[in-house]
Amino acid sequence: MKNPGHHIIAGFQQGSKEAFAAVYHMHYSRLYGFIKKLIDDREEAQDITAETFVKLWKLHANFATQENIKAFLYITARNACMDYLRYRQRQTANQQEFGYVLGQLEEQMPTANDEIKTEVLKQIHLEIEQLPTQCKRIFKMAWLEGKKNAAIAMELALTEQTVRNQKARAVKILRVALANYNMELFVLFILYML
Repeated sequence: MKNPGHHIIAGFQQGSKEAFAAVYHMHYSRLYGFIKKLIDDREEAQDITAETFVKLWKLHANFATQENIKAFLYITARNACMDYLRYRQRQTANQQEFGYVLGQLEEQMPTANDEIKTEVLKQIHLEIEQLPTQCKRIFKMAWLEGKKNAAIAMELALTEQTVRNQKARAVKILRVALANYNMELFVLFILYML
């Protein structure tokens, strides 16, 4: 007698949406729980879970067993979680570094003149306007409008990873532009963005 799940796998390999839905319902809750436990961020766990199933669907013809599907889901999810945790760790390290630089600046310049702040913000906005189009749009949505990665991704029909990459690209470009302008300006820019 054939394995009762054999028809689901056969349909899944052939691109059946019903078979995909069955696989999705079989694995979603546990996979989401696994991811949530690793990264302890509900929204990001939902995004990683969704992205993992998208990757699975793109490769649907390659899976011959439930075990293959399950292994793929968990390995892909684990790798995405590790990437996210490394990203979050870099953000934390950058914030600590900027906090230290700010402390040094505050010791050297105890009070900042309103004119200087205005000039700094003007220069920051000029540099933001020089960003590549998609990068600028995502940067403004994230930092100026306060939107989360998931909301930006949904609104622009992008993956969250693309949004994260574009945000990182914007900061890198602005870091170079503002660092060349003036170190104090760069530090104030970072503080303004935090």
